[in-house]
Amino acid sequence: MPKELQPERIDGHTVAITGATSGIGFYAAAQLADLGARVLVLGRSESRGRTAVSALPDPARHEFVQLDLADRTSIAKVGDRLGELPRLDALVLNAGIVAGASGPGQAHRIGAFGVEEIVGTNHLAHAELLRRALPAVRRVVSLGSMLTRKIPFDRENWLSEKHYRARVAYAMSKHATEIFGFELHRRLAEVQSIVVHPGGAIDALRPGATVRRALAKPFRGIVRGKDQAARPVVAAVASPELRGGEYLGPHRTAAAEVQQPVPTSRDPELGEWLWTETERLLGSRIPAEPRHPIG
Repeated sequence: MPKELQPERIDGHTVAITGATSGIGFYAAAQLADLGARVLVLGRSESRGRTAVSALPDPARHEFVQLDLADRTSIAKVGDRLGELPRLDALVLNAGIVAGASGPGQAHRIGAFGVEEIVGTNHLAHAELLRRALPAVRRVVSLGSMLTRKIPFDRENWLSEKHYRARVAYAMSKHATEIFGFELHRRLAEVQSIVVHPGGAIDALRPGATVRRALAKPFRGIVRGKDQAARPVVAAVASPELRGGEYLGPHRTAAAEVQQPVPTSRDPELGEWLWTETERLLGSRIPAEPRHPIG
């Protein structure tokens, strides 16, 4: 497989993206729509969702689906609906709570899954959505983070039960996302599970943003606009040579490149442990085999 990847057209494919009303999720939706995909825009706000759909190429081809990852009833309803589709070519698990969104003093909160809300939303909510959607899913794209390289996975405090810092909780959620994504590949060989990290992204660097070039210049090569950060996600969905188990990150000229995650992300013992913990916290088993033919 080439190290550098460029997506191809995926006319007729259906792709669902969580958190697709803004940021990386929206830009991924737009780029995939450009490649011919039908995009299901999953998001919490109906007004923002319909605005996002209207901004996509050929908006009549796409659909907004209201999804609140903080609401287990909403997750169940949307997950079951996705699972009933004849075929879902890709499910992109993009949405999530970002550390510090409520300011430096962000408080520890318990979310819908009875654990700290950042890990609950970013990992457990997506795992439950996927569990219900599995009958239709062909490819899963999970968004990790380069923060996993800076903050190690803490198996004893991944749910912030001993002590809490929002940035660490966010890192734990992204470690969990990566570990679970690779374990998914090991357990469900017929479902292509690909993990992506988009690099650093800020809105100030996207085309057309009103920011002085002098302010943006020091960050070039370190962080990129969210339109650029969406490119590895698009490559993960629309690169036919991928077979699952890959870890993609940004590339300066190509859409993405195959990279290596931190060792804990690929650790099979840790993956088995997290899978079991995830099932325990969800209160449900995740099917050991996909329930669809491959074709």
